[in-house]
Amino acid sequence: MKNIYFLTLILISTLKLSAQDIKNSLYKGTLNNQSITLYLKQQPNPCGGGTLPLYEGIYQYASGKNWIELSVSNNAKENLCLAEVNFTGVLILKKTVNGMEGIWISPDAKTQHKVVLKKQPLTPKQKEEMEVNLERTHYENNDC
Repeated sequence: MKNIYFLTLILISTLKLSAQDIKNSLYKGTLNNQSITLYLKQQPNPCGGGTLPLYEGIYQYASGKNWIELSVSNNAKENLCLAEVNFTGVLILKKTVNGMEGIWISPDAKTQHKVVLKKQPLTPKQKEEMEVNLERTHYENNDC
């Protein structure tokens, strides 16, 4: 009985630690002078060690209703490559002191636009809304 209690305690502690390691970030700024909102969820890589964290993300134009899901890759230099699902564009961003900067590139690579984002405070209510948007967008893009 003591072993079961001990194992349960370890499992709960591990789950709490994992939840604390997740970083949710909200950014607002411009892409080609259009207002956008970007939400990123960063979590530790389950492989552990010195592996890079994993990201999930969505973004939306201020005039739009729909969120665009992003497939995110990153490197050790704090650079992010965020490919829009269905490859309708790519954001290449570098983290800065106050947010991120970079470019958006069209799929044919003929059009590029400057992107400037500033990190925003994220309230618990906003975090919950962003998580719902992220989950809904992922479901809509991957439902059979």
